[in-house]
Amino acid sequence: MFELLETIESIYNIKDLDTLLERVLLEARRFVFADAGTLYLKSDDRLYFSYVQNDSLFGGSEAGQNRMTNQYIYSQHSISVDRTSLAGYVAATGESLLIDDVYHIHSGVSFSFNPAFDARSSYKTQSMLIVPLRNRDEAVIGVLQLINAKLGDNQIVPFSEQDRLFILQFARSAANTIEQARLSQEMVLRMVELAELRDPFETSAHAKRVGAYTVELYTRWAQRHGISENQVRETHEILRTAAMLHDVGKVAVSDAILKKPGELTESEQVRIRMHTVFGARLFKHERSAWDRMAADVVLNHHERWDGRGYPGKIENIHAEEIHFGPGKRGEEIPLVARIVAIADVYDALSSERAYKEAWDDEIVLEYIANESGRQFDPELVEVFLGMQDVIRSIRTKYTL
Repeated sequence: MFELLETIESIYNIKDLDTLLERVLLEARRFVFADAGTLYLKSDDRLYFSYVQNDSLFGGSEAGQNRMTNQYIYSQHSISVDRTSLAGYVAATGESLLIDDVYHIHSGVSFSFNPAFDARSSYKTQSMLIVPLRNRDEAVIGVLQLINAKLGDNQIVPFSEQDRLFILQFARSAANTIEQARLSQEMVLRMVELAELRDPFETSAHAKRVGAYTVELYTRWAQRHGISENQVRETHEILRTAAMLHDVGKVAVSDAILKKPGELTESEQVRIRMHTVFGARLFKHERSAWDRMAADVVLNHHERWDGRGYPGKIENIHAEEIHFGPGKRGEEIPLVARIVAIADVYDALSSERAYKEAWDDEIVLEYIANESGRQFDPELVEVFLGMQDVIRSIRTKYTL
């Protein structure tokens, strides 16, 4: 029981929804020694694959990268909330299921196991534990599905009744934490929508893609540099949200400038560039790690590796009069801002805008490669160009 309380405590303070979903599934699997698992979130009458983990299929030295990639690949899939599938049955009835062998389910029940994934992947699903995620109001907001309990010698065994009781308790706490994280994400997206009122291209889909590209690029960079998994998780906690809010300062720039159809005057260009300063001013609590990172991203994501970006070195961003200084260059630019710079430009060029068609992906990647050492950090460009599998999956997930 003490171990269960520790596991619940480990997820309680996670605010970023995506980080939380990964951690909930990972901790549940660890607790009952499950080889694989899926976390579904419910929307209307569908269950969406929000996180997928499988040590046998996605394990090895690239395990972290593979988990992330498959999160986005499977997130477009959904199943009906009804009594025909295993997870659908749990969502529809609120009951948990404990199945020793999914290929030998007793007759007389409405649900059945779909072997299509096993056939495609050459994986063999056997034991399953599936529980509802219930919030404080007893509403089912999702389903936690654990697959193939393993003994120390990797033998697949059934989950136990004790496993079911512990995971049910864990799932209830997890559901409440997920609800809180969803509310936090909704507030962030409302801030993005405020910016969208000024600039129609700063949409919530753009923000989600930039946030996702950013955390994936950071993850690959961190693995290169031997950053611990715990530190990576802690950074994910605040980096995704900071990246999503990179252009929040545009709420302080007038429509007449942001929506002007022709070329901007020099003074209008200065006013647009001030969105970096306006945005950074929102994050003024220096003792808050979240505020510090958000300010770094918002203020510096238009700086360039070669020092020709903006707003440059400013002594005090809260001063009444702001004078742009010499551009920051190289590693003077915070790492998180260098990452967001690539993510933002990639998405802007890949997306259709009123003034341009979407560029072909090959041309966008060629542009980013050519700007290595000029606009962008060369090492980050190399990492980014090597992760196009997950980039394509993110674009598929956040298409609207």
